[in-house]
Amino acid sequence: MRSRDLIFLGPSLSHEDAREIYPEAMILPPAAMGDILSAVRRFNPHAIALVDGSFFQTMATYHKELIEAMSLGIWVIGSSSMGALRAAECSEFGMIGVGQIYEAFATGELEDDDEVAISHLSVEYDYMPVTDAMVDIRATLGAARDQNIISDGQYVRLCELQKNRWFMERHLLNSLTDAQEIGIEKETTDALMTFFREFKVSVKANDARLAISRLRDLPEGPMPLLDRPKLALSSVYVATSARDVVVHSDLDDPITFDKIRRFVTLTERNSETIWRQVRERTALYKLMAAYSPAILDVELEQARNSIAADLGVPSTELDSACYALDMTPSQVSDWVTEEAYVLRAAKWVKSAGVYSLHTTEFLNQIRRTGGYRDAKRGAAFQEFVAASSAHKHSKIGLKAAMAVYQQMSEWHEPSDLDEYIDKSNFGSRAEFYERLMTAVATSMDLFDMNLIDPNLVANDELDHFLTPKTSRGG
Repeated sequence: MRSRDLIFLGPSLSHEDAREIYPEAMILPPAAMGDILSAVRRFNPHAIALVDGSFFQTMATYHKELIEAMSLGIWVIGSSSMGALRAAECSEFGMIGVGQIYEAFATGELEDDDEVAISHLSVEYDYMPVTDAMVDIRATLGAARDQNIISDGQYVRLCELQKNRWFMERHLLNSLTDAQEIGIEKETTDALMTFFREFKVSVKANDARLAISRLRDLPEGPMPLLDRPKLALSSVYVATSARDVVVHSDLDDPITFDKIRRFVTLTERNSETIWRQVRERTALYKLMAAYSPAILDVELEQARNSIAADLGVPSTELDSACYALDMTPSQVSDWVTEEAYVLRAAKWVKSAGVYSLHTTEFLNQIRRTGGYRDAKRGAAFQEFVAASSAHKHSKIGLKAAMAVYQQMSEWHEPSDLDEYIDKSNFGSRAEFYERLMTAVATSMDLFDMNLIDPNLVANDELDHFLTPKTSRGG
């Protein structure tokens, strides 16, 4: 049976129009960095159509997200906007480009990202555009030229004037003012206004329709094995997929991996023990992988059995169990390989050094001990409450925040704060304070406590405006 197909769609085409073409597809908001990875984990789709993406207020969809999806056998189509850009860049890896805009980028006729960029309203207003894309302005002016409303020279000049504007200030109607300023007679300007009203061209919308139709008509099965690209990992991509992917709790609240890790670190009494175990385990794995022979199939089988036993499932059900824990097949494979080396190391060595940690390894420990789902739910709920809490923005200072949180929880202020922050991978005092205030704000909201007057609290030397080092912000 064909699994669901996804469409990342915003201002290029209304969701209502998209559903008329393909009613069974699931329509998601414009994709930001990490959203493709999140969708792969959450929905295990048959195919993805990337039409619109977010790029101005967040980081844009990463190319390797699309390549990873295709490496798993998921069809990926791109058109219209961010999808056209990424399809032109990833077509050699198997991404299917659709439409006039894709062709223009693929052939080099268009090169600038701003050709498809616009400003639009939020989801409540169906991402209604409030500016016009340069590709649509050029197409509409070109259609007016073809109808002999304006000359070739006037078309070129009007396009130049629009191109010189910032994309957030481009409106098709600006060309009427431009026409007057360059001396085009009023009769022509009036005819141009009528043409805009009746025959405005949207290449982006047309291409989106083509992409959705292509999505609907894809083969029932996955991408053929021979057509799937091989994912080449990089440190940036590993960090992105480890930290910034959004998953959803059992209550459907969104939360990133990084925030789950930080939540556990602050709320679990044994978090320091977990960190120590992760450091030791990672050190053993890295050392064994670097200096011992390649792992054997029998060792991989033993590793699968070991992890499955800890998860309480038969080894034959390990993949499905890990999918339920928000892991991709490649992450499961990496985990099994790591376990195989660690099991080998248990026979060869008795100690290990310290190694710099990553979110995935930390969450694997939580998954293994059975606390991942509760941690995901708790972190998401805490983020949800704190987001609208007035307490979150109280500048009460780090010392006061630690004192308040210690009274509200089982957490205890460490004797050496900087050492604790370093060992717990919070990054800096500012990042630790931001997470701490999230926890404090949630607790104070739940207990209906009054705001703390910062004038009564001795402040710390702390830059409260330092942004945590994650691509999705605090």
